[in-house]
Order: sequence, then C-alpha cells, then structure tokens
Amino acid sequence: MRKQGEEYHNKRELEAEGFQYESNQGIKVICLHCKHEYFHKGNALLNTRGLTFFNLDWLNDSATTLICAQCGFIHWFGKEVKKIE
Repeated sequence: MRKQGEEYHNKRELEAEGFQYESNQGIKVICLHCKHEYFHKGNALLNTRGLTFFNLDWLNDSATTLICAQCGFIHWFGKEVKKIE
C-alpha cells in the first residue's frame, strides 16, 4: 500500500511540474515570456457571434492552450501539440 501511495505522490508531483510539448513539425515549445519548457495543457473554445446568437457554441472550433508552469503565460495553438515523453 505504501509503495502505491509513493507512486501516486510522484506522479502528482510530475503533473504539477508540467510537461514538455512539441508541435507536429517537431519544434519544441518554449515559453515566449520566460523561456521555461514545462506547460499545462488545456483547450479553449473559439466562439463566433453567429453560433453564440443561436446558442450553438458547441459547433465552434477549439484551440489547444499551453500554460507556462513558471510564469502562467498562455500560448494558443490552432493545431494539436504532442507531449514529449
């Protein structure tokens, strides 16, 4: 049981630290503001007035966001990024 708890704790520490990412072309993502290399990944909806007016926001496109683990600067990507293992 203790070993499982330690593994879970180590995994949570790594997630809190963030992960490194690269574009589909293999270019490593580095924070534009502080040059840090670790990020937290998220998604954001790209709303349009027309679809919002008709309450069809779910039809809008989405973007991938990477939030710098050090300074919090948000990077937006129109295409998917890959986590570096």
